[in-house]
Amino acid sequence: MLLTSCEDFLSEKPSLGLVVPTNLDDFEALLSNDQQIFNQTPAIGEVASADFNIPFQHWQSLRLEWERQAYIWAEDVNQNGELPDWSVPFQQIFYANVVLDGLGTIEITQDQNDRAKQLEGIALFFRAFAYHQLLELFTPYTRFDGEDSEFGLPIRMNSLVTPNPNRASVAEVKSLIKADLEKAIELLPLNEPLKTRPSISAAKALLMRVYFMEGDYSSALELGQQLHNEGLTLIDYTQLPVTTSNPFGIFNQEVIFHSQLMLYQFYNSPLTFIDQNLLALYNDNDARKALFFINRGGNGLNFKAFHTGRATWFGGIGTNEVLLTYIECLVRAEDLTLASELLNSFLEFRIKDFEEITFSSQEEALEVILLERRKELSFRGLRWMDLKRLNFEGYQINLQRDFGESIYSLTPNSLAYVFPIPPQEIDRSSMIQNPR
Repeated sequence: MLLTSCEDFLSEKPSLGLVVPTNLDDFEALLSNDQQIFNQTPAIGEVASADFNIPFQHWQSLRLEWERQAYIWAEDVNQNGELPDWSVPFQQIFYANVVLDGLGTIEITQDQNDRAKQLEGIALFFRAFAYHQLLELFTPYTRFDGEDSEFGLPIRMNSLVTPNPNRASVAEVKSLIKADLEKAIELLPLNEPLKTRPSISAAKALLMRVYFMEGDYSSALELGQQLHNEGLTLIDYTQLPVTTSNPFGIFNQEVIFHSQLMLYQFYNSPLTFIDQNLLALYNDNDARKALFFINRGGNGLNFKAFHTGRATWFGGIGTNEVLLTYIECLVRAEDLTLASELLNSFLEFRIKDFEEITFSSQEEALEVILLERRKELSFRGLRWMDLKRLNFEGYQINLQRDFGESIYSLTPNSLAYVFPIPPQEIDRSSMIQNPR
């Protein structure tokens, strides 16, 4: 339904000739298309985050050009002009706008009002989710209280695709995301049995992530407090069977909103190995090590289990992310007592024979919580966001790819942290390309 090629998305309007949505059933069917339109999260940031390594020969054999180039932080990531990490989110934005436009033009009866409001909330959430992913990949990092940047994104507020889109500033894009989510919170249901569709908690959690990633820890803290008070259910990892191929079932109790990272060739390859520096962070009594990783007889450990309950990587929102984000915000607000209490409760579900920890200083507490965030939230599309945030704050995290004769590096705050816009979009518009 309403499908189109991913290429040249901003310049060519998708055909509505197949099915034109005209009623609430049509709109709901469109928003429920989680396999081909929504519930897909860009994965190119995960490729570039250096949490895994690929032997040179395997890297050469990767079918996707942008996958190879992103892995080494090349200047021209999308040399052939294609990049689904750009076009798919704009597809999602288009279809969300189709619903929002349609809801504004059809007659809605009294008994349809609640359903129409919910569909509006879902569409606003999906638009905000897509824009936030684009923001983190294709725009420079800016703090909430820092300087703005002209290298934002084209803002699409309706389904009319006009030629030559201009780039709004980063601040304008952020304002749109926040406004969409704030309105979605008013419209969405408190409980949503289908985790491929957002609830109030999902919208709050995404808004919390938006504030958190731009360094507005105070605003993120307020939302974290609300979500914690409403309840954040965790799985006891120490009780999960390590011999099961994937002990995390689909739509498990830690999933607030389900989405999966876009399919890339390196998924589940026996020649894709976990970075040794990351593996070294897990102690032998850490249940996550045996649950997340497996030795398939190669030269290192491979990926094993994800919160999708499948072989695909999780790109949604989970209670564990919300809790760790909340704890970090507490530490930054110098509430070390509550932060340590919540972290201890969390680690009891992750570490066998766990011994409680205490914080003697904010610096120590921040070091511990960042370590736990690093171990818990790998391979779910968040590391690239954290690298940009933390490097801006002075953490000086260097990334490196070693191919023997060739060594590639990504220095903190490098221009390469902003992916280039697909060339055909630049050629067909008045947009300025991201400097690399």
